[in-house]
Amino acid sequence: MVIQVDDPKLGKIVQPGINARLSSTPGAVRGPAPQLNAHRAELLAEIASRESVPSDSAPDGVLPPVLDGVKVLDLCIVLAGPTCGRALAEFGADVIKIDSPDRERVSFHNEINRAKRSIVLNLKSEEGLSVFWRLLENADVVVQNFRKDVAERLGIGYEQVRQRKPDIIYASLNTYGQEGPWAFRPGHEQIAQAATGMQERFGGEGQPLTQPFAVNDYGTGFMGAYAVALALLHRQRTAEGQHVDTALAYTSCTLQSRFLQDYAGKRWDEARGQSALGTGPLSRAYQASDGWLFIAASNTDLTALTGIEGLAEINGLSGDELERFLEQRLMNAPVAHWVERLTTAGIGAHRVVTDAREVLEDQWVVEHGLSVTREHDDLGRITTTGPAPRLSRTPVNVGRPAPRPGSDAREILEEIGRGDLFDRLVEEGVVRMEGIVAG
Repeated sequence: MVIQVDDPKLGKIVQPGINARLSSTPGAVRGPAPQLNAHRAELLAEIASRESVPSDSAPDGVLPPVLDGVKVLDLCIVLAGPTCGRALAEFGADVIKIDSPDRERVSFHNEINRAKRSIVLNLKSEEGLSVFWRLLENADVVVQNFRKDVAERLGIGYEQVRQRKPDIIYASLNTYGQEGPWAFRPGHEQIAQAATGMQERFGGEGQPLTQPFAVNDYGTGFMGAYAVALALLHRQRTAEGQHVDTALAYTSCTLQSRFLQDYAGKRWDEARGQSALGTGPLSRAYQASDGWLFIAASNTDLTALTGIEGLAEINGLSGDELERFLEQRLMNAPVAHWVERLTTAGIGAHRVVTDAREVLEDQWVVEHGLSVTREHDDLGRITTTGPAPRLSRTPVNVGRPAPRPGSDAREILEEIGRGDLFDRLVEEGVVRMEGIVAG
């Protein structure tokens, strides 16, 4: 989770290591950050020797989704693992969500299982496991987020799966990864925040506090999808599958990379805690006459700031004096007044939004597909966030709302030639259609 590199200026630096892990094609930190311009001659020589590249002859227009034809078996629960499957589904993969009938509630189902198909299947039964093996025959990816060795006890660990499907890409997501004694520990978002110092940083001096958003769950889900995409690219080139993994603790270190850098002479003085408004006078929240705004500027923007009416005297100020000046002047007009003038001057500024519903209903957010309202089978019209990454030729697709847990079982069984067993499997509880609450 942490590594040491030798920097030519700072000496030994301890910093976060590689997040996504691939068993056959591992990443590596190949050295410290280079000195500025260190590779100039090498890069210019490379450009000079390169032949001209032919223009793209591919036809214009939209192509099929980038993961079209990829089949994924998603065995995950709660947030991190299902987010991995959801991301793959949004880019075209056929994701079958397999839930356990032992869990009466599928937590966050309507949020993280959209764009998937659903079956509730008892993998502890011989027939349930038989259905899984049939599904595996045409699968490209398996995603699970159990503690280490839990999948093995079910008989569906990586080594067991690749005996039947050698080219499978098998993704494991958990709290502490697949190495070391902590790999066997249970955990979730709050545990990862505690283990990596995030709660202390968020709370500041005194009592630690939990981040209100599940940043490590979602981040780990996306890193898992990233690792799967790398493994799919490797398989396309070599026909080889592999085991990939990431973990909430890895992601927490990645998200705190800016702070988790230790070297001789390091000062641990970054802004922290609930009273922190920003990192300095030109990058912080300020109160205007009717609310709050955040300014993201730098010292190079001081000249532009002097051209804004009411801020002309800012030139020459710095530190606490600059901060007090902005606090006093920005109180003299509404948020909209300052945001309009600051952005016109080329300086980043935005009103501080305090209501999440306002974000979901914002016209720009809706037009850009970041807030999506649709009809749901059980709940009527629902609004959820939409996917953020965009590809110009192979567009993302938010997919249908999350189905009722288990509602696609008949269709899924028919695809693997087991449709005639549907009624009996339901009767025996191997497949469950009713009674699972969609959290």
